[in-house]
Amino acid sequence: MAIHMAKTIKEERLRWVLPVAYKQVRLVDVAKVCPYSKRSLERWLATCKKYGDWSLEPKSTEPKTQPNETPIWIKERVIEVRKKTKKCALKIHWQLEKEGILIHPRTIGKILKKEKLVRKYRVRKITYKYIRAERKPGELVEIDVKYVPGRIANKRYYQYTAIDTASRWRHMEVYEEQTNHHSVLFLEEVIEKFAHKIQAIKTDNGFIFTNRYMGSYKRSDLSSRTLHALDQTCAKHNIIHYLIDPGKPAQNGTVERSHREDQEKFYDQNKFKRFNDLQRKLKQWNMYYNNLEHCGLNGKTPNEFLANYKLINPPNVCT
Repeated sequence: MAIHMAKTIKEERLRWVLPVAYKQVRLVDVAKVCPYSKRSLERWLATCKKYGDWSLEPKSTEPKTQPNETPIWIKERVIEVRKKTKKCALKIHWQLEKEGILIHPRTIGKILKKEKLVRKYRVRKITYKYIRAERKPGELVEIDVKYVPGRIANKRYYQYTAIDTASRWRHMEVYEEQTNHHSVLFLEEVIEKFAHKIQAIKTDNGFIFTNRYMGSYKRSDLSSRTLHALDQTCAKHNIIHYLIDPGKPAQNGTVERSHREDQEKFYDQNKFKRFNDLQRKLKQWNMYYNNLEHCGLNGKTPNEFLANYKLINPPNVCT
């Protein structure tokens, strides 16, 4: 004899209620073997007799009204800011707060997740240590070079980037070549434009930054070794030059992360006809970036961080 198994909640309830409704068995006897309480059986039986079989469908426990639900216009504003700026939930919270809209970052995160606007990250296990700089402007500046995507007038260009790890202040320049001369020229510009004394820089092991892996540097005769032009400039300005481990770009993570920001929010959204056009728009983007809120600065912009640092730590003045 085949046993019919209920596929839905309604069928399961009817399986226990109908024999009682047709007076085939008593309710007391069914309650002894039924996994549900006698009170539930009585309630289902009364509902079935009054409204029919359809009344045994499970009812939703969701409230008919939600007075604390986020208004639709706020949800639409969150989605609009996300699609336009690609900011995270915390940065969207800061922007909307300036607009007079109060909404918790977690609520923003739920809205973005529901709309499938959340980035999927790779989970990687970090097995090496970072060189961590203290929160002091100028103590460590990371420098790197990024290829400008595509070609402009059939020529390739290179973006030099320097970022202060404490304040996230950045300076960018684009050149037609990447050479030792351009590395020195860029460092001199950063020293001139940055408001604080640069104590150390950190770069990768590219030939435009170091000759650690050049043949002349590996010679046993120390007198025959030639010092890289960038190292000579660092010695001139009393700056320490750190090098990351080979094949570990994450050790230069601050500038690498800023390059991803450049790709997503600048290069993917702009087209350039000439080199001058690229220089002009990159300068505007650099100014915008230095006035953009950062999660690592608790919602402050790089310029605000530097301004507050000057107020808290005024320069020493001889009296």
